[in-house]
Amino acid sequence: MGNERVAVLGLIEDGPVHLLIEALRAEVVPTLHVNPRQFEAFPLDDTFSGLYLRPVEGRRLYAKDAARAAACEQWTQQWCDLAEWLPGRVANRPSAMASNGSKAYQSQRLMALGFSVPPMLITDDPDEVLEFEQEQGPLIYKSASGVRSIVRPLDDQARVRLQHVRHCPTLFQKRLQGTNIRVHVVGRDVFACEVDSDGLDYRYAGRDGQSTDLRGTTLDDRTRWLCIHAAHDLDLPFAGLDLLLADDGRTYCFEVNPSPGYSWYEDTTGQPISRSLARWLAYRSATD
Repeated sequence: MGNERVAVLGLIEDGPVHLLIEALRAEVVPTLHVNPRQFEAFPLDDTFSGLYLRPVEGRRLYAKDAARAAACEQWTQQWCDLAEWLPGRVANRPSAMASNGSKAYQSQRLMALGFSVPPMLITDDPDEVLEFEQEQGPLIYKSASGVRSIVRPLDDQARVRLQHVRHCPTLFQKRLQGTNIRVHVVGRDVFACEVDSDGLDYRYAGRDGQSTDLRGTTLDDRTRWLCIHAAHDLDLPFAGLDLLLADDGRTYCFEVNPSPGYSWYEDTTGQPISRSLARWLAYRSATD
């Protein structure tokens, strides 16, 4: 495209937003930072070559000002609406991001593509959980939706609270052993990161005084192809996939994140994820 101007919606203090804006500047790409803290103007403009969405809830920014929070939400929704029909590149369109709202739905899509998915149960019945545990062995549990939650083991402490699932259907999965891999797909660029952690949920291992080490790695051709195929099948040209290279020899995919917080991985490993994303949004990448 002739016009390379890219719009970036999000808070500058948010790592992914900051890294992307810096990468766009390094590539000398004209950039519009769409700041939720300064949302009065809405420049409806069809000259963007690309749009990156990292929205934040208005009520989070304006917890003590309900009117301003509502105005911010409406303003953000306008940008999300624009993202649906913008002819340029978008990371990612809200309608496609919605697939992450149900882990069960997304898992079915991933299985159809060729990934393995851990045996899972979504239920509000404690007895079903115990039966599932007898069948599968040790379990973990987490949110069944796209809402971020901390993965926890179904241990004796959790069983004491098991009756609480009657009030909130919860996802239980067979606990697997193996090597965690985080994969970021940008168009057809793939960045894989091997995770070595003492924690069950490595994202929060530090809270429990446990360690996590990240290092760049290389995927085999089939797994790399599956990651690209999954991202594009879900219409998510920019995606973060959580994989497990399991001890049983299978490659499991837990989730495809439509708004990955990639900055931690880039800062730690030096992988140029933001540069790849900047070039993709500006049509400077040779990949689709």
